[in-house]
Formats: sequence, structure tokens, C-alpha cells
Amino acid sequence: MKKLIALLLALVMCFALAATASAESPAEPEYTEITMKLSHHNAVDQPIGVALDAWAKMVNEKTGGKVTIDVYPAASLYSSGDAQDSIIMGTLDMCLGDTSLLSSDEPEYALFSLPFMFDSYDTAAEIVFGEIGQEIDKRMEENLGVKPLGWTWNNFRNMCTKDPITSIADCKGYKLRSPGADIYMDTFTTLGMSPNPISWSEAYTAMQSGVVDGVESGLEAFYTQGFYELGNNICLSRHMISIIGPCINVDKWNSLNEATQQLLLDTWAEVQADLNETVIANETGYQTKLEEAGCNITEFDDHQALIDLFTPYWSKNAEANGYADLLEQTLAIISK
Repeated sequence: MKKLIALLLALVMCFALAATASAESPAEPEYTEITMKLSHHNAVDQPIGVALDAWAKMVNEKTGGKVTIDVYPAASLYSSGDAQDSIIMGTLDMCLGDTSLLSSDEPEYALFSLPFMFDSYDTAAEIVFGEIGQEIDKRMEENLGVKPLGWTWNNFRNMCTKDPITSIADCKGYKLRSPGADIYMDTFTTLGMSPNPISWSEAYTAMQSGVVDGVESGLEAFYTQGFYELGNNICLSRHMISIIGPCINVDKWNSLNEATQQLLLDTWAEVQADLNETVIANETGYQTKLEEAGCNITEFDDHQALIDLFTPYWSKNAEANGYADLLEQTLAIISK
């Protein structure tokens, strides 16, 4: 009899423990079942292309296949500008946003791209990932109906030229291929250059034929696309930082339940951290490769002269585009 009672008590305790464990275990999150399209213009083997594919795979696996992100790389669906317009209109779910391009629709983003504003990734991070960046992100969400999911570094932009550039005087009249966005054209015009907004796909031929005598981009592009063979002078001007990241149409975002929204943010944050480290490491690595290839690596010899030249432009741009308050806050942080 005692053995039977003991057995019954043991069973009761087991059921009680099982019930307690069941009560304490959180329920599996329910995710919105959806397929979304993401367009970007980078090659699949570039760091951001690899990162976006990894993110889409992670999201799909963690949701048990309920959330699918179909990634369209290399402008196979839209060009970068058309993709940006499409998520604003709501005809595209997501795209790879570029803050320099977004500044044409949300002018405060010009703050991130002001020439010679940031001298390091650490300095830029205080602004982009801090309260100022969060405020600009909020304004875009309210004004354009576009939500950024987290910015990442693309690279600092430099110059690859046929002649060495070490001073503002060297820039006078220099024919340089430039993106067509105002912030880029203004930068090179202020330096005294003659910028030409040729499409990137034609930049190599343009430099080869002498239509331009140099290009500006990241060190990776100079090396992997062979520009250094046309002009072996690399000026580490770091004139602008390129900042990119996935953006989603707000109506599409609001159609997702809270668990799905949080998962998208959490998984991208995980990918983003690795991507930022990769970009910084690659920048150092490609500088070494360019040096080993015999390139002449230079810098502007008077950085203060650049600051003096562009400070009036910073103020003019900020006042014209309604972010003078944010510029003032940024300069206060940078000058600490």
C-alpha cells in the first residue's frame, strides 16, 4: 500500500512539474505569412549583396518558411533611384536605401553625406546610430512612408586619378567622374574640379578614353574593377562616407504583426554588425592590395584647409534643407 501511495505521489509531482514547465515556457511566436520583394543594385558577391542574401535566408529559416524575402540584386528589378521611388509609392516592398540618394526626398539625410564632415567610422557612428540619426529616420518614416531597418557602412569614398592629388590646388579644373546627386556635384565643384555625372557602367571607358581623368568611389571598386590600371594615384580623400541599409514601405511594415517586425529588426541587426566589421576590414585590405600593385597613395596635406573651405557649404545646405539644428548638434558632438 505504501509503495502504491508513493508511486501515486511521484506521478502527481511529475504532472505538476510538467504543468509548471508548460506554463513557464513561452509560446512559439506567430509570424505573418508573407513574401516580400527587395531590390538592390549591388553585385551578389559584394559584402552588402552577401549580407542581404544571408538575412533573407535567416528570416525564412527562423519563421519556418512563413516570411520570404525575394532578393533582386544587380539592378535586375529596379535601378537604385527607381527602387527608392517605388517604395515611396508603395509599388515595391523593400529596397537598399542610400542616404546620399534619399537626401533628395528627405533632405536631412544630407547631413550624413556632408563632404569632409566625418574623419572615422567611430565619429560617424555617434551621429548615424545616435539620437540625431534616429530623429532623421523618424522624419523619413513620417514624411515619405519609408522605414529604415538599420544603416550599415558601405565605405569611405576616395579618388583614383591619373595625376597625384595632395592639395586643393591640384583639384582645379580636374575632370572627375561623379554620381549625379547634388551632394556629389556640389562637393567636387567646391573643390574646383570639373565633375562629370557619367553613369558608373561607362566610367571605366570614360577614364580610358580621357573623357575624365579620374573617378571617385571606394577602394574595393578601384581594385576589383581595374581603375588603378588606368590611373595609379589613389588619394585617400575620404571626402564622403557612403551609408546604406534595407528600407521598407511603411504600409507594408504595418501589415506585419509585432513578432514579425521584431524578428526583421533583430536578424538584420545581427547581420549588420558582421557587415560593418567586414567593410572596415576590407577597406584596409584593399588599400594594401593597391599599394602592392604599385599605386601611389596620397592624402590631402592640409585637412584644415578642407574644413575651412566646406564649413560655409555645410551651413548653407543645412539652412536650405531645414536641418540647421541637427548640424549644430552634430558639430557639437564632433568637436568634443
